[in-house]
Amino acid sequence: MGAAAAREAAAPEVTPASPQYAVPQRNPQRKKPLMKTMKLTMAAVALVAAGWATTVAAATAVGPICDTAARVGSTTYYSCSGSSHNALDMSNGTCSVWNHRGMINVSRYYGYYGGCANNCSGGTTCNGGAGNYYVVTGGSGWDFRQLHLNSNVSSGSKTCDRCALGLVGSTGNSTGAHVHADNRQYGTRKTAWYTSVGTTCGSSAYCNNRVGTPTL
Repeated sequence: MGAAAAREAAAPEVTPASPQYAVPQRNPQRKKPLMKTMKLTMAAVALVAAGWATTVAAATAVGPICDTAARVGSTTYYSCSGSSHNALDMSNGTCSVWNHRGMINVSRYYGYYGGCANNCSGGTTCNGGAGNYYVVTGGSGWDFRQLHLNSNVSSGSKTCDRCALGLVGSTGNSTGAHVHADNRQYGTRKTAWYTSVGTTCGSSAYCNNRVGTPTL
């Protein structure tokens, strides 16, 4: 830019006597709404932060929640023998009754994955053989899931505290009404959640007998 152009572009000189020099006065009426808005925004951020902390906070669930008919038919191995299983299969011989083997008695968010038609005999590949199932997600890569349920809830995240999650069914790759339960960390099934309380094949789940304590 040339010297002449620079002079043309220069701002006019402002002196203390110039009207532009006057310091603008704050409007006291405008301050209160601004402060109120800031307080509301900060409160909203605090609520969101609190909610987020609730969903990721690590906790150990205690269970099961009362089900006198729940009997463990498979633990570390399928049918207590054969290939690796590392989960509990709990049967009661009755299809479409409420599943009280939840093993979660603290409020936790869970995701339900449905879409499989109710089934009491099994033998389908729906949802990769898992049938209708839910996953409770915890911290440090932990989750707890139960498979082969008959549908009773819509998909999406919900909270559950001491409630029955799903109906006992045989959806997916299943040969009879039962609930498959496993506890995983970063996708790998762990056995300590049931072996630590002495659960073996034939163990029964009832109010005073914890067949498993999932880590979340």
